[in-house]
Amino acid sequence: MIGYGFVTVFSYLVCIPVQNGLYRQLGYWNGLLEITIILLFSIICLPTSYRYYITDWVNGDYGFPRFVLEIYIPTLIILLPLLVLSRRFAARKSVASSAPIPPTILTKSDWIQLSGTNKLDILRLRPDQLIALSAANNYVTVYYLEEGSLRKKLLRSTLTKMQEEVPLLLRVHRSHLINPHHFLEWKGTSTAVLTQLEIPVTQAYKKDLLDRLQFRP
Repeated sequence: MIGYGFVTVFSYLVCIPVQNGLYRQLGYWNGLLEITIILLFSIICLPTSYRYYITDWVNGDYGFPRFVLEIYIPTLIILLPLLVLSRRFAARKSVASSAPIPPTILTKSDWIQLSGTNKLDILRLRPDQLIALSAANNYVTVYYLEEGSLRKKLLRSTLTKMQEEVPLLLRVHRSHLINPHHFLEWKGTSTAVLTQLEIPVTQAYKKDLLDRLQFRP
């Protein structure tokens, strides 16, 4: 059993970089991705387990089809619920440990308030929620995160006014401001991949973004 334990741990460790890469690329996680990782785990674990089964340490005499039907599948049926529950428990702990400070504890300086010309056009966000702003005629589209999902709100204002109100924003295009902390990677040479969003970057502002990324904490 110790040997099978090592095989299981090895197979799971191989899956972790793939899982992390998918999450960084997509910026979200859902049931389909969870099933994909579990299938990848099984694809790695099954042949590795069988190779261990036919070694001199175990000296198993089942062929591969019989091993799958009589040993691997019954074992997987028992272990799969435990694997899923342990992953969900770990995910909840991770979310809880990185949960934002409750609004009642946040000070005034911990919030960003975006305002339009209409008195009802007000959006209050934490700095980590704000992703980008895009000009749309006489309006500005605000892209932000709410419970891990991308949201957007239209405010009657200008990018110049918004940039003055929120110094952390950086202009990367005459029609776009971004929060550099949400930058993930470059797509080609003129598109910035942010959290759940892609924004074009013009050559005139590219150096400013590169400089800001170099000194980003």
